[in-house]
This record gives sequence, C-alpha cells and structure tokens, in this order.
Amino acid sequence: MSSAGTSTGAGTSTPGEGSDDAPAAAARTVEAYFHEINDATRGGRLAVIAPSALAGCQPCALDVGVTRSLQQRGLHADAGAYRISDLSARPRSGLVTAVTFTLHTSAVGLLDLAGRHAADAPGVPTRAATAELTLTQHGWRIQTLRYAPRPA
Repeated sequence: MSSAGTSTGAGTSTPGEGSDDAPAAAARTVEAYFHEINDATRGGRLAVIAPSALAGCQPCALDVGVTRSLQQRGLHADAGAYRISDLSARPRSGLVTAVTFTLHTSAVGLLDLAGRHAADAPGVPTRAATAELTLTQHGWRIQTLRYAPRPA
C-alpha cells in the first residue's frame, strides 16, 4: 500500500543516462504526480507537473487548474486532498504501461494568506484509477488518467 507524498521526482534522467524504464518506475511517477499536486495545493502555488505528466494530459490540466485557482484567490489547503493506495504497475508493452491504483480524495479546509479558514473543498468518493504512461527520453510521463467508481 502506497500513499502520495512518499516518493520524490521519478523518471528524471534520459534512457541513455540510466533512467529506470521498469514499470515500478512508472508507479513512482504516479506517486510523484499526486505528491506535487498535494504540495502545490498546501503551498498555494501552481503545480509543476512536467516531470511527471505530458502536456496533453487533460485530467492533469484540470488538477493544475485547481492549483492555479487557489493561487489566484490567495488560498491554500490545510492538508493534501489526494491519497493513493493499492498501486500496481502492469507489465510494460513497448513504450507504454499502465498503473492502477485507488484514489482517495478527502475534504480539505481552504485557508487565506493569514491562515484563516475561508472555505471548504469537498471530498470525492473513492475511485478506481488507471494512469497510462509513456516512456520518454526523460523517463515515464503520465499520458492520461482515468477514474471509475470503486467497485463495492
């Protein structure tokens, strides 16, 4: 069982420089992505996802948009909203792999610049998730994220 926030920037070297092209490295990239989104929301700053996601990832763009909105409104979260568990990387197929996990999204308080409670951001029911990743010259990058209701 893993949780976001336990890994550091994964997949940052080029294949020629010994990057890890194993599916386990793809799983670390997913962890790094959610770690960055949590850190950015807690810090009230724009998330930097280039080390973990491709520019065309639309669900990723939505996550970055949330961090941008908080930053522009002078707000930050009192805790990280995302926690991942049941992380499992599928075998690599060429330059792609998939990582499955369970995404837990908690309600968080939103604080203003003075640290006063300004609002609440609701949680979302726990979801089954799949990240599809592509191996680039800089390591694994998330191409897309898909979510489905968690089976009962």
